[in-house]
Amino acid sequence: MKTILLVEDDPAVRRGIKENLEREHFRVLVEQDGAKGLRRARKDTPDLIILDVMLPGLNGFDICARLKKEGCPAPVFMLTGLADERARLRGLEMGADQYIPKPFSLEELLLRVKNSFEQTDRMLGKARSLERELLKAREIQKNALPSRAPKVPGLDIFGTMIPATHVGGDYFDYLPIGNGLFGTVVADVSGKGMPAALYVHKMQGIVQSTRASVRHASDLLGHLQEFLGTSMEASSFVTAAAAVFDIQGRTVDIASAGHPPVLLKSGNRLYEVDASGMIIGPAGATVFQDLVKPTTLNVRPGDVLMFYSDGVLEAMNTEQEEFGMDRLKNSFLHAERSARAVAARCLRDVRNFIGDEPQSDDTTIVVVQINTGETA
Repeated sequence: MKTILLVEDDPAVRRGIKENLEREHFRVLVEQDGAKGLRRARKDTPDLIILDVMLPGLNGFDICARLKKEGCPAPVFMLTGLADERARLRGLEMGADQYIPKPFSLEELLLRVKNSFEQTDRMLGKARSLERELLKAREIQKNALPSRAPKVPGLDIFGTMIPATHVGGDYFDYLPIGNGLFGTVVADVSGKGMPAALYVHKMQGIVQSTRASVRHASDLLGHLQEFLGTSMEASSFVTAAAAVFDIQGRTVDIASAGHPPVLLKSGNRLYEVDASGMIIGPAGATVFQDLVKPTTLNVRPGDVLMFYSDGVLEAMNTEQEEFGMDRLKNSFLHAERSARAVAARCLRDVRNFIGDEPQSDDTTIVVVQINTGETA
């Protein structure tokens, strides 16, 4: 049963509206004072609110404005003897869904109420259908990303992506290349939601279909620019960081396309590996490869590398402060020495930092530790 809150100080009007609404099987809550009506609306969360404009205590314009500012989803009908256009426009400006001048037909009011509920029900039905589709899309994307790291002799690997919405624009993947080489990539598509997720899907196809030809990190970024960047719309782009590990040679080749720097922990020291390069997108078609500046590092057992998206750095707390590089380095430096433990520590510190603030961007971390075990 739908609940309607009626705030009206005229006894005759109040009684007539209430009786007619109840005859149509609506539950009707009644208040005759503006301040009490506002409290009732907040307390009982009715499905629809009918407000007189000229009320004792607090007028209908103010009640409507406050409720809409607080995010009240219920439609608001305003009843008033102020029939001039200025009053009507003020009511609509305050967020009223219907503005009905007195005197009015009760039959018309009932039809407006029914039509409003039918429209709301249609919108809710569409919203539920969209929610189901988005949940399906989330599951598809989740299943498309690596569910577990591959077992690579000589490496300890862990990666995860946490979308800010149903589907995300972050991407990570692993590339078992062969011949003692292993690759990984972390990428971030501009924007969020379904458009970004579609680019992620295409990016994954490119990475997996071209991995056999990858020998250096810049090869992988070049493939993404060639097959994805040139087809993106003008306002979209991708940042990415890629790495190719030569497990036997104990080296890692790193290249970046406008992505945050890779972090390397060696012993008790941290280093930023800033292999600068141009973002992947339509603007880079002719100059991309010239601007990629890869770097090769010698690594030793115990060294740990962390790749991440800017959703980690830009996670924001209630004071609008960002988590930032210094906090990330501190988390990384004091994490336990395993790939999973490093990622868990950093993600926990981010969650504790933002507190009750909602996650504003997709968050991805991939950690690779060089082990002392058998090499490939």
